[in-house]
Amino acid sequence: MTAVASPPVSAPSARSTVGIRGLPPALSTLAAGQFYAVEVDSQTLRLPLLAQTLRDTLNGGGACTVIMPGDPVAFLAKARLCGADLDRFERGGSLNLLRQRSDPMLPVFRGGPAALLDVIDRSVPPGRTLVVLEQAEPLLFLSDPAQAAEAGEGLRRWAARRGVAVLATFSPTARPQREFLTLRAAAEDFAGLLIVREHDGGARLDVRHWFATAGSSQRCSISIRQGVAGELSAEPPPELPASGYDDTGQVVCIETSVDDPVAAVRDASWSLVKGHAEAIEAGRRMPNGAIVLTFDRATSLRSLCHALVSLRRAAAPWVALLVRERGLRLRLAQQVALTRLGASTIVPETADDAALAQAIRALAGSAFMRPVPDDIEATIAAAGTAASPQLLVTRTFREMVTEVLLVSDGIELPHSLVHLACDPAKAQQLGTLALQRKIRDAAMTVDPTGLWLFLFGCPASRAASVAERAFGRFYSDVSASLTIAGTMGAIAQRVEKLSAAVGLPDGQGRTTAARFRSEG
Repeated sequence: MTAVASPPVSAPSARSTVGIRGLPPALSTLAAGQFYAVEVDSQTLRLPLLAQTLRDTLNGGGACTVIMPGDPVAFLAKARLCGADLDRFERGGSLNLLRQRSDPMLPVFRGGPAALLDVIDRSVPPGRTLVVLEQAEPLLFLSDPAQAAEAGEGLRRWAARRGVAVLATFSPTARPQREFLTLRAAAEDFAGLLIVREHDGGARLDVRHWFATAGSSQRCSISIRQGVAGELSAEPPPELPASGYDDTGQVVCIETSVDDPVAAVRDASWSLVKGHAEAIEAGRRMPNGAIVLTFDRATSLRSLCHALVSLRRAAAPWVALLVRERGLRLRLAQQVALTRLGASTIVPETADDAALAQAIRALAGSAFMRPVPDDIEATIAAAGTAASPQLLVTRTFREMVTEVLLVSDGIELPHSLVHLACDPAKAQQLGTLALQRKIRDAAMTVDPTGLWLFLFGCPASRAASVAERAFGRFYSDVSASLTIAGTMGAIAQRVEKLSAAVGLPDGQGRTTAARFRSEG
């Protein structure tokens, strides 16, 4: 990269704009002096996004610098094919493209984050509005969590000092799994994290957290449409069908979902069917109403999930889908998966027919408008991650947690990671006690810092009560030293802390506890 003198601190008057048309203001305008991350696996989405972001920022009077591992000439050619002609901006000097090879043997990378930050500082000209770090995994040293934390903190401070917005793109599927978790841990301190992935012929933008000029944005998913030339635009929220809802809805039930079939069919609006095929066919003809499915020993979770998705794609939004437990209880992770795949509610095993009818009346008039996940098998797999309780060696425990988080990403299944600070002998005793008390859907390991307990499908709000049941009369003695992580980023940070405690290889053992905030 060509070196230039470090400029004085000055905030550009122009604004940096995310190049997706139709985004709400809280997402579209980046705040100066902040660091943002975008995960985009597909080049056919990442390059149009960057090209449009640069074009809109430059058209608004801004100046941009892009640091990339590839050929700038090839990038400009692809941008033209996507409808963003950036050549004139490069010739005019408001856009400069810098190629930085990501070979870890280069002196700048061997020098660590401080050396790389110095090169970036000297390479970015004065008065920049936006700095883009394309495929920034090497620039943030994601292969080493300790250096990644240092690089992320340094880049955030550099952006604030220079008064520029920094947008970094990442391709997690092309990297090792541990780098994925390192990025999620580091992104907790970034001003924003977006995940863009292909979905049903278009794309979906998932907002994990986002603080921009217009304020903060709630976590949400936005459908993205890609035009003929590759231009990206946000689809407006779906509108309710014009026909709306009326009170003549039918109720279709699988025979085994009701206690008294004879009483149920006395009402002309209720009808019984034998299986999923008949329920799906009935759903095609229903403008509104409810369909009740069954979870029992004769119905596998996989067939139930596929039936739900088929019904959601065939039935009108005004048709409520209920799943009733019959003889078996759904685990929380399975309930979440069914809800993600289209279930309106889960009717518990303890409810009678009157309670079922009340649930149907309560859902009347509500429309189901959100999309279902495109990868049904991944959703089913995430719901089936529950395991018989086991006490694992630390390396196996860490790999298992990493794999579960990767499978659960984008499906929003809740998991919790509990850490009990105590001496290893006490930790071993408590882990053995939890096994004896038959704790469900959990994995544990012991390290020098104490006992680690991973709870499949358990939200953080319930983790303490699970720990209390697992440790019995000893819980009151150890509860003060209990910490709980329940989000992707928080669990990723704790997994890195666990790696540091046991001295895992590949640079991960150099992470220190001081780099992690206490969360619970």
